[in-house]
Amino acid sequence: MKYIAILARRLKPGKTYDDFLSAWYPDKGFNWAGTGPLVARNVDDERETLTFGQFELVGDEDLEALLARVAKQEALRHDRIDEVIEETTVRGIYRVTDAFDFTDDETVAAGRPEIVTRNRIDGKRGT
Repeated sequence: MKYIAILARRLKPGKTYDDFLSAWYPDKGFNWAGTGPLVARNVDDERETLTFGQFELVGDEDLEALLARVAKQEALRHDRIDEVIEETTVRGIYRVTDAFDFTDDETVAAGRPEIVTRNRIDGKRGT
């Protein structure tokens, strides 16, 4: 099962992206299959950062076991992060339910879910 972790944070006044990166970067690996994480900064507010990571659980491992395995390491890392951030505005782990390709008209048409086509024919939106 695939998951994504997303956190949006606001840096304290006077703290820099480099301060955040130094606090955020882990001391050791998480030992799980994943992509990223990616770190982004809001183009309209350089104090706002977004981190996005994708990971997959394999075999019989469950999310709770994975989080328990990294809890001690994450607690130390988040203590460091708390020193440079004012607030966390979004924090969550989400199970991936769909993935789409909006590259061009062909990929959009090929990947259009049945429910979208059916609702548009019926005149429904967002159902």
